[in-house]
Parts: sequence; structure tokens; C-alpha cells
Amino acid sequence: MSDPPARIWWPVVLVAGLMIVLLLAFSGAYGFHGDEMYFVVAGRHPAFGYVDQPPLTPLLSAASVAVLGVSPTAVRVLPAVEMALVVVLIAVISRDLGGSRRAQLLAAVTAAVSGYLAAGHLDSTTGPDLLAWTLVLWLVVRLLAGADRRLWLLVGLVAGIGLENKDTLLFLAAGLAAGLVLARRWDVVGSVWAWAAAGIALLLWAPNLVWQAANGWPQLTMASRIAGYAADNRAQVVPLLWLFAGPFLFPLAAAGLVWIFRAKDAAPWRAIGVAGPVALGLVVVTGGKAYYAIGSVAVFMAAGSIVVDRWLARGHARLKGAAFTVAAAASGAFIALLTLPVLPGAVYATSSLPAAIPDTANQVGWPAFVSTVEGVVAALPAGERSRAVVLTNSYSEASALVLLGSGLPPIYSGHNSYWTWGPPPADRTVVVHVGDWRPADWSGFFAGCHDVARIHNELGVPNGEQGKAVSVCTGLRASWTAMWPGLRTIS
Repeated sequence: MSDPPARIWWPVVLVAGLMIVLLLAFSGAYGFHGDEMYFVVAGRHPAFGYVDQPPLTPLLSAASVAVLGVSPTAVRVLPAVEMALVVVLIAVISRDLGGSRRAQLLAAVTAAVSGYLAAGHLDSTTGPDLLAWTLVLWLVVRLLAGADRRLWLLVGLVAGIGLENKDTLLFLAAGLAAGLVLARRWDVVGSVWAWAAAGIALLLWAPNLVWQAANGWPQLTMASRIAGYAADNRAQVVPLLWLFAGPFLFPLAAAGLVWIFRAKDAAPWRAIGVAGPVALGLVVVTGGKAYYAIGSVAVFMAAGSIVVDRWLARGHARLKGAAFTVAAAASGAFIALLTLPVLPGAVYATSSLPAAIPDTANQVGWPAFVSTVEGVVAALPAGERSRAVVLTNSYSEASALVLLGSGLPPIYSGHNSYWTWGPPPADRTVVVHVGDWRPADWSGFFAGCHDVARIHNELGVPNGEQGKAVSVCTGLRASWTAMWPGLRTIS
């Protein structure tokens, strides 16, 4: 028997709260990820869109730093809260699918030790995207079970806001449309409220669409760059599904998918069973990144909790419960080891983890990076320093210098949205260049460049900046305005 809709069982809230505590406890252990700093800087240039994403995450990131100060923890509070909300919502979906209180707790625990734990550590577009997917799926679960059709308006509101964060919700929309047609839910397909939801979502998404159109659709260029790695992206789909669902709890989500397709009491939600695989299939076909449709796992975790609950009820509950507990603990520990900064820095540096999970490795060494560049600038003759700019290979390097540096000349980059913020002033003719050259041949831009330092993160962790050169370049071949188009990179 499911609980009344307005109630959430308190142990579910406790699981979500413990997840927040764990995430915040490790939030500052290594340092910023480059993308996090980029979002903050981008948010300080308010716009209806950026080269590589809609505006929501950059604006939230900049607001977090404005309120809480410049620190990794400041930008990671919201992701931790978002994933805790996902944990609660997955338990609520279990309830609305007919799950008992025990099933709801099983769902919450499964979500808390899965890839949602990893997503709660970093500030990225993924956190709000996963929350939006889960909210939409929950609302659709209720609607397919006969809830007030006006609830579709809330679906449109959530989807519209979600599209201002990440376009991947389009995969969910396509999956749900296919599922509703294949499941013959003509009551939904013909509902004016469902079509009103699509209109609301499009209206809320419109500012970003207008910005994209006015700026030459750079996100389409970005998508084409990502599709250039289609083979690698496709190869990662199955391993990511396995890891994200919890490496030792993956059978629970798989059982949930089967239950939605086959169980008599799951008949109202067949359309959602279709939506997840269709969304994933579209990602595979288009060559998108493997995680683009991972948000559909939420409903299968919730459904799987019902299957496991009934399995426990068939006898030997203590033994089976112990097996679930061990699997959950092992999954959580494995996910934490791979994606959270749980190891001391020196131990982490000597392990195989930096090569296996680059996102964690790229949180190491930013203070040393900034200090190296500051040293190069300080060593310039006063006359050159007054005419200098810093030009970086990547937005991560530029953003680290903007947020963590002091006493530096103006900082520029040709990477993604940094390029749109314009070239250096004409009188800045001495360049401190950081990182690999893009394009590779600098001789078309400067008369001379020489390396003066190398980046070292002090632990020897192999990441995007380790070992890269810091150069000083002089003798511009042309004006910055003329050279700037050739320095643009979208990746």
C-alpha cells in the first residue's frame, strides 16, 4: 500500500541528508574542477546563452560564489542539494508506482550510492539536468496513473527551465512521445494540457534559442565536435550505465525496467518503459556523450525497489536484506573511490585513479598553476608588464587565473565563450601564453616566443595542465582584431 501523496517517509529524508553531509565533507579536499571555474566566470558575463551551454548553470555558479565566496565548497552546495532531492524523488516515484515504505527506502538507498553520488560532487550542467529528468519522470508517472491533467503545466515549466540548463531533455521528450504512441495512450496524446506543456517549455527555452540563432548556433558546432568522438562515446554507454546504476546494484534497475514492461500492475507506465531505451538509442545514434540520457535510470531504480521489496517478502528476509546491504555499501564505496576525493593527495597521485577518472585528476594543482603564472608575470620587465596580457589555451586555465590569481594583467582565451568576450586591447603587445598552442603554429601570430616555465602540480598527477609550458611572446604579426578569428577554438 502506498503512502498518501503528501507524505515522504522520514528515513528517506535521512538518507538524502546523510548524502549531503558526505558530499560537503569532501567538497574541498582537492580543489576546483576547471569547468566549475569557467561556469563562475561565464556567469559574471550574463547572457541568454553561451557557446557550450544555456545560461542556467553559469548564472547559478556565479551566484553561489557571490554569496558564499570563492571556494570549491561554495559551488558544490547546490549540486549536493540537487542530488539529495533526486534521492527523495526516486523514493517518491517508488511510492507512486505502488511501492511500500520499505520499497521507498530501498529506492532512496540505491540512488544515494549510485552515480547520483558522483554527480553531487561537481558543479556542472549535469546536476540540474538529472534533477529536471527526475522531476519530469515523477510528474509523468502521476499523470499516467490518472492525476489531474493540469499537472502537465508543471511538466512544461520544469522542462522549460531544464532546457535553459541543458538541451538533453529533448531526448527525454522524444522518448516519452514515442512511448505514449507505442503504448496507445491516446488520452495523453490528445490532451490539450499535454500540448500546453510543450508550448510552455518552448516559450521558456526561447531566449536561449534566440541567442543561439543570433550567434550562429555555436552549440550545433559544439555538438558536431562531440559527435566526432562518436565511436568512443558509444563504447562508454554500457560501462556508464553499469557504473551509474551502482556497480553491485545494477540488477535492481534492470529488474525495474523488466517490471515496467511486463508486470500487470505496471501497465499504466509502459510508455515510460519505452521512453528510457528510446532516449538512450537516440543518444547512441547521434554520437552524443554516454551520460546524456542517464537520467531515465531514476524511474527504473524506483521500479526495481518494488521488485526487490517483493523478493524480500518471499522469505529469508534477513539474509536477503544483508545481501542488499553489502551490495549497496560496496557500490557506494566503489563510486566514492572513483569520483570523490576520499584519498590523501599523495596516495591518490601514486594510484591508477588519475588516468582512469580524469575529472578527479583535473581538480588537483590549480594553486600551483596560478603561482607559476604569477611568477612569470612578476619576472617581466616593468615596461613589458604594463603592456602584457595572459593568453591561455583553455577556458579552465583562464578561469583559474581570473578567480585565484592576483597581480596579473588582463586574461584572454580563444576557447569557447572566452573568445566571444573579445580580443585584447591593441596596446597589449606582450603575451604570456599558457598551455598548448591552439592553433599549433604560433609563428603566424607572433614574431617570437620562448618557454620560461613549466606547470607542475606538486604531486605529479597527470592532468590537463601538468607539464604544460608558460611562454612569453612578442612582436604581433597583425592587430588583435585581425588575428582573433584565427585563435578561436570550440571544443
